[in-house]
Amino acid sequence: MRRIAALLVLAIAVACGGSDATAPPGQKGVAFSGTYTLQTVNGKTLPVTFTFNSGDSLRIRSYSIAINGSGGWTSTTSQVFSTNGQVTDQPNGGQTGSYTYDAATKDVTLISSDQTTLLSGKVSTDFTTLTLAEGADLFVFKR
Repeated sequence: MRRIAALLVLAIAVACGGSDATAPPGQKGVAFSGTYTLQTVNGKTLPVTFTFNSGDSLRIRSYSIAINGSGGWTSTTSQVFSTNGQVTDQPNGGQTGSYTYDAATKDVTLISSDQTTLLSGKVSTDFTTLTLAEGADLFVFKR
């Protein structure tokens, strides 16, 4: 159940923001801002289903992250959870949070507002691809 919650938060928190390419590390800016849409999870295209040892599952149908230039993000998700045989369809989920971005290394860290999800990764030099990891799972977003 904790893994499902973490993945849900990830699915909602995979939004991050950042700074422009010429800004000093940690500064926010317009180059990194925009909307990124989830393309693949662990190399698999959407929809993607995670099945856990308990028999619970999480199916991600869609996931996008809107990143602002001032250190915040908002995500929108469509997913289905199955917990103890109870199915919950959440077609309009979402979450908010803050981010850090290092313009020199292109490193990005996202944290949800409730601080249950921490994602880390990189944005491409042309700001079109955002790659984030949570544990062993790799999420690739495109702008």
